[in-house]
Amino acid sequence: MAVTTMPHAQILSLLRAGALEQAEKEYFRLNLNTNTSNEDIMALGGRILKTRALEKHGVAREKLALQAAKKYEEAYQKTGGTFSGVNTAALYLVSGNKDKAQAIALDVLRALKSSTPAPGSPAYYHIATVAEAELIVGNRALAEQALADAILLDPHNYEVHASTLHQFEMIIEAQGQENDWLTKFRPPKTIHYAGHMFGNVDGQNILDDPAVFALEKAVDNLLEADKFGAAYGALAAGSDILIAERLLAHGIDLHIVQPCPDSLFEKLSLAPFGSGWLKRFKHCKSNAASVRYISKDASLADELTCAFASETAKGLAILHANQFATEAVQLLIWDGRPSNHSGGTAKDAILWQQSGRPQLIVPYSFKRARAQNGAPWHKSNRSLKAMLFADVANFGGLSELQIPLFIRHVLTPLAAAYQNKHQALSHINTWGDGLFLVFDTVQAAANAAIALQLSFQNIDLRQTGLPENLALRVGGHYGPTHTLQDPFLHKDGIFGREVTVAARIEPNTAPGSIYISEPFACALAASKLQHFRCEPISGTVETKDQGGLTLFSLRKINPNDEGG
Repeated sequence: MAVTTMPHAQILSLLRAGALEQAEKEYFRLNLNTNTSNEDIMALGGRILKTRALEKHGVAREKLALQAAKKYEEAYQKTGGTFSGVNTAALYLVSGNKDKAQAIALDVLRALKSSTPAPGSPAYYHIATVAEAELIVGNRALAEQALADAILLDPHNYEVHASTLHQFEMIIEAQGQENDWLTKFRPPKTIHYAGHMFGNVDGQNILDDPAVFALEKAVDNLLEADKFGAAYGALAAGSDILIAERLLAHGIDLHIVQPCPDSLFEKLSLAPFGSGWLKRFKHCKSNAASVRYISKDASLADELTCAFASETAKGLAILHANQFATEAVQLLIWDGRPSNHSGGTAKDAILWQQSGRPQLIVPYSFKRARAQNGAPWHKSNRSLKAMLFADVANFGGLSELQIPLFIRHVLTPLAAAYQNKHQALSHINTWGDGLFLVFDTVQAAANAAIALQLSFQNIDLRQTGLPENLALRVGGHYGPTHTLQDPFLHKDGIFGREVTVAARIEPNTAPGSIYISEPFACALAASKLQHFRCEPISGTVETKDQGGLTLFSLRKINPNDEGG
């Protein structure tokens, strides 16, 4: 592989951040399109067009794939590099030119088979490229064997495997075939787990030892029937801890998502349900791969926080599965009955079913824990809101004469874009180039963020007399907020710690892109909508109360398609 250069790394960073349009601007601004000697830099133009193509379907995808293939082909013809060669072949296939795709893939195979890769990661990429080329020419059996050999060379590098599998999925879709046979090559599946608390009488479990053993055995059987690598859930007394213990026993990474600090959680969800749970809780926590606290406020425990933690755990499981090209599965200990509460196992089950993802259920035929068994989770006077902060990078460099032009040609179309999504808007504030928009759902906020970016990207800055280095940044966050009357404005405003967290994201957003917090990404992933793409960004944003905040880039697949 060619040595990565700084301009190449800069463009790749923008692409991985979801700032596709900005990456394209920088690609041309840095004159990278004129490079004729470095394979990686020459292939960047193809990479940008490929990214655009994969966000489309039908004729639109084929047209962009053809443009991408031609850009990759320029790099291949100049350098003879097998990386650009196999991408040329794959994208000609996606564009509908099967004969040319297979001819180039055969050339790539001949080059690969006449060379010996260096050990380590180069060997993986070498054999994986053989597998990809074999698949393009129609030799599925040889492709399967080569892919198996490549994975054996780097068996636990799941992120790299996922990238290869995504490429294979693209090729197989272009061939009009099913990709079920890729299942055996996918990384281990991810679990979201939950279940009923166990009731108690006089401080003792109502489940006797044989009943507990039967539940444990049922969970073990499900875990042994498939390949699982990570699990996300809480650690309340009863089913949560029972499942967590079995996950650890099977060597599965346990990721705890806890609604509140330990002192409060122990009081509400452990101590009232009988002796022994606190010790088991501490054992699971000490052996967990990670622990997240939805709230670090030890003074507040409400139902909203509990439901928010459950939603976040579901979203984390799905995001993890998406990142590693595998599947998210829900594992429940559930009696199958609905619940009158705002959260709980029944709601977890129903929301997961609505997403269409697989579900594993261990039947629970015992008495549920009653609300009076534990200290109460208070009714909440807060609500979950999705917040967007947006501004225009380089606005501060405008002259006074350019300010009216900015209002007319930038803010006016942005306002029109937001107004198309106003039906779910619960609050708005503006200042200069800054926007603060609040929505009742992450879906509405995500659609508004996409609409704002598309609107900005359609502005011809040169024609308006504004500098071409202007770019919109949008940051999104999701969390519990208070809706209270603003004593200055005498109307309802949005208040709370999460508003401060939301404000920290936008300044750290790459110009031309949308960054969202992990809670926002989790809520979007846990919804039944599948047309948003959330990809993790390297690094974190520091917040005063919550420490490092993980960010994701947000894009919408087929943003201009009807019905999107």
